[in-house]
Amino acid sequence: MQQDTYHCVLTIQRTTDGGTASATFADTITPKPGMTRADVFDLAIRHLTQRRPELTGGTVLFFALDKNQL
Repeated sequence: MQQDTYHCVLTIQRTTDGGTASATFADTITPKPGMTRADVFDLAIRHLTQRRPELTGGTVLFFALDKNQL
């Protein structure tokens, strides 16, 4: 059975030598069967820090995970 699709938004901020860096991940995710909300949270962090490695270990300012259906 197909899982529902979710809209995920995650913002991370971290102080760096050059000041403050922050970025937001926003995308739709269709979790694999058995995935939890925590699994999706970790997945979003991995996606964002792969694109922006300087944010690794930063503070999560915002996280939202909602069904992508109106």
